[in-house]
Amino acid sequence: MSDNEFHDQAAAEEMAAAFRAGQVVYGEAVDADEVLPSADRLPADPDDLLVPTTIRLTVGQRRRAQAIAEERGIDMTTLIRGWVAEGLAEIDNDRRVSLADVRRAIASLPTGA
Repeated sequence: MSDNEFHDQAAAEEMAAAFRAGQVVYGEAVDADEVLPSADRLPADPDDLLVPTTIRLTVGQRRRAQAIAEERGIDMTTLIRGWVAEGLAEIDNDRRVSLADVRRAIASLPTGA
């Protein structure tokens, strides 16, 4: 099976699963005002506007991320967006110590005395 055929089959299976789960309704009219954000709900800063972005994860990465998101009671998009924000903040020059260094230091502390 070629990459395109594999992709097409995966997309078809994903769409079928969405239909079965009731996430997609075929043929029903949708009021755009109910779906699209109104001007008063748009962020003041255009940089804060959310845009769809596709990433590719291994099956193991996706499973682990989904499990972590479920443990935290959030969706995977929010989890990954938080990880990206942390990573970007990590490279900003406004910190004297990186967040990763702080986390490693805390993780190395002995637990309960």
